[in-house]
Amino acid sequence: MVKIILDAVIIYGAFVAAYLLRFDYLSDLFPPAQGIFRSYSETLLLVVVLWLAIFRLMGLYEEKRSSDLLDDLALIIFSVIIASGTLLGFLFIYRGLWFSRVVVIMAAVVAVVLMWLARFILKVSRRWLYSRGVGRYRVLIVGAGEMGQTLALKLKIDKAAGGVPVGYLDDDPAAAGKTIEGVPVLGKISIIKNIIKEHQIDEVIFASDNLPYKRILDIVTECEVLRVKFKIVPGILEIIASRVNIEDIGGIPLVTISEIGLTGLKSVFKRALDISSSATLLTILSPIYLLIAILIKLDSRGPVFYAQERVGKDGQTFPMYKFRSMVVGADKMVDELEKYSETEGHIFKIKKDPRLTRLGKWLRRLSIDEWPQLFNVIKGDMSLVGPRPPLPREVKKYSPWHMKRLRVSPGISGLWQVSGRSLLPFEDMVRLDIYYIENWSLWLDLKILIRTIPAVLTASGAF
Repeated sequence: MVKIILDAVIIYGAFVAAYLLRFDYLSDLFPPAQGIFRSYSETLLLVVVLWLAIFRLMGLYEEKRSSDLLDDLALIIFSVIIASGTLLGFLFIYRGLWFSRVVVIMAAVVAVVLMWLARFILKVSRRWLYSRGVGRYRVLIVGAGEMGQTLALKLKIDKAAGGVPVGYLDDDPAAAGKTIEGVPVLGKISIIKNIIKEHQIDEVIFASDNLPYKRILDIVTECEVLRVKFKIVPGILEIIASRVNIEDIGGIPLVTISEIGLTGLKSVFKRALDISSSATLLTILSPIYLLIAILIKLDSRGPVFYAQERVGKDGQTFPMYKFRSMVVGADKMVDELEKYSETEGHIFKIKKDPRLTRLGKWLRRLSIDEWPQLFNVIKGDMSLVGPRPPLPREVKKYSPWHMKRLRVSPGISGLWQVSGRSLLPFEDMVRLDIYYIENWSLWLDLKILIRTIPAVLTASGAF
């Protein structure tokens, strides 16, 4: 309701501002015309109602607790275009409705900016209130395994996310009565209805791959009856659901899974975009490349660039280029340092890696050491966006389903980098990569590239 009221005020204000711009401040830039404000004011309330109705139809007011601001911007732009086009259509059909077309276009631009700004302020305000304990909601996690524990830990660390982990439900006898990271296991899943009522739960999150779908549906039904929100941490079947098609043979329904989305013309378009963007970036950044090369030579002995063997599309290996951030012979020290790795799964990373040079610490922290991979993009080994290329020794430890992340060209940036980077467990990283592969779009690539900038500047999860 708050968004609707704000948008109504913004639409009205945008049209008034556009009128003043057209007929008062910028009148010399347009053909002479006589603006009659009374003609606008009489119909402006109808325009506001029309635009709000279209915005609702476009899904602009659907409740999303953690909506993406970039998605909000795209939806706002699209909704305003539809609303403006509808209004211009009415103006063309009904000549009696006098409204300057220039004013409509100006109002649309002003409305987009102010509506997105209002949502940004609302989101920042909500996170600020959450971080101070105001309005936070109580979360029950179904599944006390690795996935559930990771979720609970993130909710506890990021108080501004709004969720308070109250407890787990798990049928594993080994988990009964335990308290994990300060969050207790409250009992078995069968008592979920009582737990929701007793602990005043606002949201239930399924974080277990071990529950049969029939049982999940039963729990979802319980949540709906009790008016409790529910979410599911997706497994592989849920991630590939976008490629599921139903057909039948002799009346027997069959579920078929089509090829991954990043093929054919989409792949060609992505490649063309990679080449043009990388060539432009290399031209612009070339003076900085030269400066970094000089600093690396002054800081420590050894080459400027470092080529490391990585695994790319379909398991093919290639040399991945980086600015050298470690001492010469760093690879030979991996075996003795591997026991100190601070990430889960098959990835080796240490926050205070003794192999880093003085300059290398900053190159790694700001991800500048990755810049030479633009040459890999030009060569075709990599893409600007995609799963990060693993080391051969990491791939040897992969399970069969992990190999799916090698179905497309690896990227300089990806969902993993903008979602926590080294703070994410390996299994979560693979799920994010598979989600990207299954749901690729130009908009998704653009969002990841935009979100990469603050992730790099804040060094979020980088080490």
